[in-house]
Amino acid sequence: WNVLACNQLAMPISFNDNSMFIPQTFDYDAYTKECQKVFGLTPDYEWALRFFGGYDIDKDFLGDSNTIFSNGQFDPWRAGGLNKNVTADSSGIALYIEGGAHHLDLRPPNAADPATVTEARNIEMANIKKWIAEY
Repeated sequence: WNVLACNQLAMPISFNDNSMFIPQTFDYDAYTKECQKVFGLTPDYEWALRFFGGYDIDKDFLGDSNTIFSNGQFDPWRAGGLNKNVTADSSGIALYIEGGAHHLDLRPPNAADPATVTEARNIEMANIKKWIAEY
């Protein structure tokens, strides 16, 4: 992961006074120098935005299809996820899963799963089956 984070998947993280964490700003210069020292790589901080889109989610994902964007309530990465349906053909689905955590809907079912996670899995499976049948 560290090689990816020092190359194309750099994810600057910082915390402010409104966070439960100790306030900390991300130091791009220090992070870049460390990546260069350890891996000989210079992070491309905007590669994922250029390659996958995200500068303007209302336009960048219009051409996508058959995509499910799931975001769990307790997933710290949900702020960077797509939280609304944005594909032109309406086959893209954005799910906000109350009680969900990072990738919980992609893990094997567990008796402790909230009902919202089970429902999200059902929605995901129904759409995947539909897309396969249409293909």
